[in-house]
Amino acid sequence: MRTRRWTRLTVAAVLGAVVVAGCTPTPPETVVVRAPVDAPKAAVPAPPTLAPVDLSSLPVAEPRNLVPGLPGTDGLEQRRNDDPALGTWQTASVLRDTAGYDAPYGTPVTTVPAVTLDVATVLPVIDQRGGWLRVLVATRSALPSQDVSQVNGRSVWIRADDTAPLGTDWRLHLDLAALTLTIDDGTTTSTVPVRAVGAPGTPTPAVPQFVVGSQWEQPGTPTPRVLLLSSQSETIDVYDRATGTSATAIHTSPFSASGPISNGCIRVSEEVLDLLWDKVPPGTMLTVA
Repeated sequence: MRTRRWTRLTVAAVLGAVVVAGCTPTPPETVVVRAPVDAPKAAVPAPPTLAPVDLSSLPVAEPRNLVPGLPGTDGLEQRRNDDPALGTWQTASVLRDTAGYDAPYGTPVTTVPAVTLDVATVLPVIDQRGGWLRVLVATRSALPSQDVSQVNGRSVWIRADDTAPLGTDWRLHLDLAALTLTIDDGTTTSTVPVRAVGAPGTPTPAVPQFVVGSQWEQPGTPTPRVLLLSSQSETIDVYDRATGTSATAIHTSPFSASGPISNGCIRVSEEVLDLLWDKVPPGTMLTVA
């Protein structure tokens, strides 16, 4: 009997020790505080100094000129404004003629003018790095007969210091098949008919483009009111001999013919153009599909 009792007591003691050991927290590992590393701190290098640029030696980025070497968009779209109070989509007003570069602190390739065809230059912003803005420009880097991929969608880097920040709430979309133009002013959206678009051999460029803001009235001409776009024909080198361009535009026309018949321009009624005339901000993007 005594042996059995001692056995039971021994087992109980062992079980109790296991329970107590299981409930006892594992002591934390010893934390070793190492001596601080005394590493020399290198100063942040100053940005490169821009050399003076002779703007008169560079081609001007506007519809009448070819400016070789301009980058495309790399798939970038118009930026949303950091300050929505300026408008949803970021644009920049060019305050003075300034050099346009192929990259920040890169090679100057063009002069971006403060005035394009007698109207203040306002450009969509697609990228921003430090004091640099990447903007779309209304010029070609090549003729269609040379390299159609460089006709539209050209961009350039300019110094933000040479611009004033602006924006637009507007967006436009042209549906080629439906012959409609959707107008979104940031508050309301409406879809209206268009009379004509580019013919099969001279189509309206199906690329992102923007309202240049160079709008003018030419009474007595086949295009009495014109809202110039940044794109140009991708099949015709030059069809407007007066300007040496194949620029596209949204404009009215006295002709009644409709459908895919133009050299690329978008013909609309007087009533439709009234929705845009002196209302749509320059730098507003138009998409085409």
